[in-house]
Amino acid sequence: MTKKKAKKQKTMAQILMEYARTVFASFLVALVFTTLLSIHARSEMIKNLYINPEEQQKLDEQLARQLVTQSDFTKDLMSKKYSVCMQVGNLYETAHDYADAEIAFRFAVDKARPGVYAPYIKLASVLIAQEKFKETEYLINSVKDVNNKHLIKFKTRSYIDMGDKYYSIGKFLSAAKCYEKADYYYNRFVKRDKKVERAIDTRAANAYLETADVMVKNGYNSEAVRFLKKAEQYEPENFEIKYKLAIIYSDLDPIQSVEYFEPLLDKMPQDIDYGVYSKALMKAANIADLQGQPTKAKYYRYKMHSIDLFINQKVVYRNDVEIVLNSFSVRKLWFKYKLRAVYRVRNVSNTDIKFLFAEFVLRQGDKELEKVAVKCVNKSAPLVSNGGESGDIKVTFGKNIFTKKELEQDFIDIYLYKDEKYKTLVASMKVPLKSF
Repeated sequence: MTKKKAKKQKTMAQILMEYARTVFASFLVALVFTTLLSIHARSEMIKNLYINPEEQQKLDEQLARQLVTQSDFTKDLMSKKYSVCMQVGNLYETAHDYADAEIAFRFAVDKARPGVYAPYIKLASVLIAQEKFKETEYLINSVKDVNNKHLIKFKTRSYIDMGDKYYSIGKFLSAAKCYEKADYYYNRFVKRDKKVERAIDTRAANAYLETADVMVKNGYNSEAVRFLKKAEQYEPENFEIKYKLAIIYSDLDPIQSVEYFEPLLDKMPQDIDYGVYSKALMKAANIADLQGQPTKAKYYRYKMHSIDLFINQKVVYRNDVEIVLNSFSVRKLWFKYKLRAVYRVRNVSNTDIKFLFAEFVLRQGDKELEKVAVKCVNKSAPLVSNGGESGDIKVTFGKNIFTKKELEQDFIDIYLYKDEKYKTLVASMKVPLKSF
């Protein structure tokens, strides 16, 4: 009897132990699950803190649209405070309802204290968004022109915004004039920011460049020169401006054309049309002969000969060659994708190429990841003109750790050169997705 009782007590102890284990296991699972949830919640919170500005803007716009469709916040704004009018205007602006935003900001302008220009900036912004340029100009001019830094900021910013809008709709000359006005007001600041100055100058130069292009398309080359000269005032070292002046002057004033071409040849000869330059030199030589200046004419003709030698020995033009991709493969080795490619260079020019180097740059966006340089043509095996092809150029990238996702975003830029100083970008290829 005693033995049976002992056996029964032992069984109860086992049951209690199993119950305790079950409770502990459930507690442990619950703890792990709660921990995982808290980690997820924390990661989501951090993710929201560092959300992409564009995504945040979309979320704000969606919320603003929902709010303005539910209620009309423009009612009774006359009786509301300045701050309320500004908040309502901001809400409608975020929702891209510029007409109602204009109503709110007009009330804010009326209620603002003297010297407060925030509502003026906001009102100008929504007027510009609606392409109400005359009303914007009237608003800017309605404020007395004094040397108040807040007023100067308002006028500068408004003219920049108006210029940007004009530029976006293809009215480049109007945009340029706005940028000139922005520059005028910004120059009245005692302390100026070089970045802001540079931004205004670049905008004005680009607007005048676009205006000049329109003039050229319509056959008004003299007008194009006038606008390019204005662009040059804002960006005196801009290669594109000087090159376009050199091209247009090749017909209008060959001597001026040569003066513009000469310094460009030293900087970026691979981007210059030597055919146009050569004709300008020939015309300049003929003009010098007619003017009784044989020494000058001789100089121009000598220049033609020396440039011809320089081009043949130093420069590769993009249109002179073609890049042929024979094969491309990606092989994964541990945590590294090894990229292997085989290229060939084809000479499509009318001149033999006796020596040539190639540089292959693997990049992601503007970030350079890796660079491989190879010699692809030499005197013993030149690239003959009109279709001559090099041997296989084998390129291997493998110094960096990649993921497949990163590789899908990568590009390979191919530079060819005879002289390392004058590298020519001849191709930019995306890593082929089928290679994975």
